[in-house]
Amino acid sequence: MELDALFGDGKNSDVDTIDPDAEVQEFEDEDDSVEETEERVGGIGWKLLTLFVCGGLVITALAVAFMVWVIEGLVL
Repeated sequence: MELDALFGDGKNSDVDTIDPDAEVQEFEDEDDSVEETEERVGGIGWKLLTLFVCGGLVITALAVAFMVWVIEGLVL
């Protein structure tokens, strides 16, 4: 397979087909019926944040208690 088939031979490229005198069409929004609604902007909420923090503390406490229990069992 030739490289010209992959990358083109330079004679017929997309850049050659661009019209420099073309007019720019601007998009106009004709639908004014869409109104902006105020949505509740916020994070995850204080209840969920409290649940995550307390859950993390409980899991950490259980892990530490298990490690202490295992270490005591090994030492004694």
